[in-house]
Amino acid sequence: MNWDDLRLLSLIAQEGTLRGAARKAGLSPATLSRRLDALEEAVGQKLVERFQGGCIPTAFGADVFALADQMGEIALEVERTRDRQNAHAASGVVRINTDEWLSYFLTTRFAPFHEAYPNVEVEIVTSHRPYNLARREADIAIRPYRPEQLDLVTRHMGTLSFGLYCSRDVATRHAAAFASQQWASMPFVGFDEPRSEFQSDRWLRALPGSPVPWMRCSYGLGILDGVAHGAGLGVLATFLANDQHDLVAAIAHIPELDQDIWLSMHRGLRTSARVRAVVDFMGQVFSQYRETGR
Repeated sequence: MNWDDLRLLSLIAQEGTLRGAARKAGLSPATLSRRLDALEEAVGQKLVERFQGGCIPTAFGADVFALADQMGEIALEVERTRDRQNAHAASGVVRINTDEWLSYFLTTRFAPFHEAYPNVEVEIVTSHRPYNLARREADIAIRPYRPEQLDLVTRHMGTLSFGLYCSRDVATRHAAAFASQQWASMPFVGFDEPRSEFQSDRWLRALPGSPVPWMRCSYGLGILDGVAHGAGLGVLATFLANDQHDLVAAIAHIPELDQDIWLSMHRGLRTSARVRAVVDFMGQVFSQYRETGR
């Protein structure tokens, strides 16, 4: 028996058609069909009933599918074990280009990476201007949109959410207005005029009755600092607010400000051990954020 044919069998079960499984495996449908024939001959029984609209496993085939899936999980665990053992072999510098909110998100969560990959150095380059990955200005980009360049590999990492927050002291001093959302009598913190077209600032300035922010900042973390130290209400990424112990949510979630976060890198870096290590770690970080909001 060709054990690799069992992997193809799993793809057939997942896709439901030979054509779909062949495309995922990088084979022609005719080649995949021949491989399936060879596997059925090797096991001595029919595994799949083939119809014009797709494939249905036989009773025996369903049992073999389940075993093939177990083999797939074992193969993945072998790869993970290999990666753990090879962690010290990955080395070099990985440059990540991202914006301010996501820069804070990464820098406050990357410490465990160094323990697992001590020879990989990480540079987090913060800018509102996206760096050109094709020209290798950076290795990886984390951005709130999906890039369209054909030579890039992209991966959806999650959704960044935002809320309206203030310090506990501000909420106490303006308790009546805070409770009834009478914004006109409360102080606000926002972006300065050159950044007033940012989506979060447009939302803030359109809030019914809200005054123009009396404190205006040229960078997002300035808004966090102002809000955390009692300057007023401000729009913050929810993960930022969750990291603070003395903030109160006036509006915990502003759905229209949600941002889909995409990782992208040049396809030529897919086999780089140092880049793969960083990408895998960020996948874990964003997975935890999706589950816990932190």
